[in-house]
Amino acid sequence: MTLKDGRRVSVRSYEADDFEKLLSMFACLSVEALRYGMPPYDRPRLERWTNMERNLLLLALDGDRVIGVVTVWSSGLPRERGIGGFATYIHQDYQNKGLGSEMTRLILDQARRKEFHRISLQVVAENAAAIRVYEKAGFKHEGTMKDTYFGDDKKYHDNLIRGTIL
Repeated sequence: MTLKDGRRVSVRSYEADDFEKLLSMFACLSVEALRYGMPPYDRPRLERWTNMERNLLLLALDGDRVIGVVTVWSSGLPRERGIGGFATYIHQDYQNKGLGSEMTRLILDQARRKEFHRISLQVVAENAAAIRVYEKAGFKHEGTMKDTYFGDDKKYHDNLIRGTIL
């Protein structure tokens, strides 16, 4: 795809030999890029993310370098059949260029094909850029969890619950 600034990047499904590149992306994300995330992004956590038996994972690459990741995961529990969670991270040098929106669209299309029924997410109320991406992708506001995110600023913030039926 071509980003809003003219750079060309590729988006594709995760492959097992991408693991170290994915780990490297998280190691070089800025404090700002991780501000509303849920660290740590270490080897054990990323190994759970890359369990392709139940998870969908797309990577954005600039050449051979991972610059973005989006995932939809399932618990695998019978009562949660077709229900998925969602997360995305874009390297700070590629934010606000249309990449997050396109990756979200692509992973939701993939989730439909894999017969997911519903995808939900939580987003910190102050994360306006992410909220815009989620609204554009069809995620609806379903509720607010008061004071459930303790930020780097040592204050509690609200988390918004958003969901979409596929």
